[in-house]
Amino acid sequence: MTKKYFFLKCFILFNFLCCYSQIVNEGLLQIEPATNVYFENEYTNKNTGSHESNGNLYLNDSFINNGTTSSTSGTTYFKSSDNPLVSISGTSNAIQFNNLEIDITAISKKGVSVEDGFALQVENALNLVSGDIRLTGEAQLVQTHLGVDANTVSSGKILIDQQGYASAYKYNYWSAPVNNGGVFTLLDGKFDGSDADVNPFNPQAMSFSTSSPYNGLPSVLDGSGNVTTSLTINTRWIYKYLQGVGAYGDWVSLNQNSALNPAEGYTMKGTNTLLTSQNYVYYGGPNNGEYLMPINSGEESLLGNPYPSALDAEAFITDNLALFDALYFWVDGGSTSHGTTDYLGGYAIRNLSGGTAPSVPASLVGGLGSAGSAEAPNRYVPIGQGFFVNAYASGSIVFNNSQRAFVTESSGNSVFYDGSSVSDRDVNNQYIRIGYQDPEGFHRQLLLAFLPNSPADIHYNLGYDALLIDSRDDDLFFVVDDELNKKFAIQGVDAFHESIELPLGIVISEAGLHEIMIDEIDNFQNTIYLKDNVLNTTHNLSASNFSINLPAGEYLDRYSLVFLPQESLSTSNADLLNINVFYDGQNNIVVNNTDGITIKSIKIYNVLGQEILNTNTNLNNKDRVQIPFNQGKGVYLVNVETIDSKLTKKILN
Repeated sequence: MTKKYFFLKCFILFNFLCCYSQIVNEGLLQIEPATNVYFENEYTNKNTGSHESNGNLYLNDSFINNGTTSSTSGTTYFKSSDNPLVSISGTSNAIQFNNLEIDITAISKKGVSVEDGFALQVENALNLVSGDIRLTGEAQLVQTHLGVDANTVSSGKILIDQQGYASAYKYNYWSAPVNNGGVFTLLDGKFDGSDADVNPFNPQAMSFSTSSPYNGLPSVLDGSGNVTTSLTINTRWIYKYLQGVGAYGDWVSLNQNSALNPAEGYTMKGTNTLLTSQNYVYYGGPNNGEYLMPINSGEESLLGNPYPSALDAEAFITDNLALFDALYFWVDGGSTSHGTTDYLGGYAIRNLSGGTAPSVPASLVGGLGSAGSAEAPNRYVPIGQGFFVNAYASGSIVFNNSQRAFVTESSGNSVFYDGSSVSDRDVNNQYIRIGYQDPEGFHRQLLLAFLPNSPADIHYNLGYDALLIDSRDDDLFFVVDDELNKKFAIQGVDAFHESIELPLGIVISEAGLHEIMIDEIDNFQNTIYLKDNVLNTTHNLSASNFSINLPAGEYLDRYSLVFLPQESLSTSNADLLNINVFYDGQNNIVVNNTDGITIKSIKIYNVLGQEILNTNTNLNNKDRVQIPFNQGKGVYLVNVETIDSKLTKKILN
């Protein structure tokens, strides 16, 4: 039949202005099911307009949406026969289709350009017949149907950007949002994006090398910003890691021809560009629908967001809580060498309680009074971002469209780890970020989250407490349920109360200054104290940092996080009233025990908390214990432990 550019069997109630170059809807446009409507010219749905397309709409030009759109059936077609490039744009930042087909048949065809920061929402299938979809900047494609991929891809594809580290020494963990024939390869699916601004539909293929010194190379551009020599990636640093058990040999080397399935992660270093980051273009059929990744208990896999949209980490973790309960993101801490022992990075962590920054040099960590470049991951995993999961059960990890969301990185709620980030904020809960800094200047961040609407309690809770996977030789961590062999970076608790006490463990390998501090508090008003369980003292962390200078070793039950000072925590015990401790001025510490209370031990510490004397002999059946004490002048703490009490006394010799 002959095409006619008007509506058929269509109910329309709107101000319809049709002139030589524009069609404008200022009211309500309704296209009924089983109805065909053809628009020859550019179509604008104004801010007062409501576009409800439940039939078939054929567009021969651009769609500008400043109002609202909805679609429950039918298909929208971009069918330009003479215009090589049309666009989707508008002030609403979103547009919704039931099904979408791209069939641009112009001689110099390009396709459909989607405006930066725009959400292209397709309820069901995307059919790419001819011509590409260019997701500009932070534009995203979100599909919401259930089940497996419903898309068809002929000669059309999508193009979407993501930025990685500039340095040739820094790893990003990646995951492709596209495929070509069901799998992804670097050769066919990832392109040089250095001139994406001037050539959005024509990215140059990347080059690859295998030779020493194993560095990537940046693009060469002409005076107009066009790539004349494409960037080079060194394949020495491309790996995947699936169902490994923590061994270095579990990493599998890849090259530009290696095939990766959707949701499989891979590592890749940068190009040494002088720009702040390196832009890449993913080019292929959009990943969509359900993907399953097998894993067994005790294994770990490098996976990633498989979609050309953000992934909701909270929904993803919740859907897979029977298998794993946290995501681990590699963040470089300033590596300047390819030597494995010289890597300065660590793993940022995200679970249902929130996120923590990686253990990297302190200058990079946010929440220390200056903007850091290695902050906590937020709820939404951005396009192309890879991450590790550690399994505690066996099964298949599921990715599906219900976990997708339109959240841009510029909003601060989704951050790709290329060297910049934004702190997590959630005013519905209370957060305390505890910092620990070792003598080398590495900074560990712990998260304590009070979540009144959660099922979490003081004990271990799946999804709310997260383990460290990169514990350093000097480190701080939560001890949960007396699991002394497990080190936790995140602890989630249902509600705050002043009497709560949360054990901390610390491992020390070298002498020097070790500090515990408050990195950041959010929606929390109470004073935070560090309790020394040996000295029976508390330090006000809200007022100042706490310095430790202890001998090397593990201190798994010495410190706790509390919210009352020691005088409020102490329980009155009549036994201790009759024990008196003093320095006699003759190089002796005297313990008067006139009631003959059974004493288990007497320990003496300096003001740094270091134990300098410990005795548990000849203490009973004596009303006076005299201990020779020849230390230098200063302040010391004497700890007397009875069967059911502790007394700590400060003395001056």
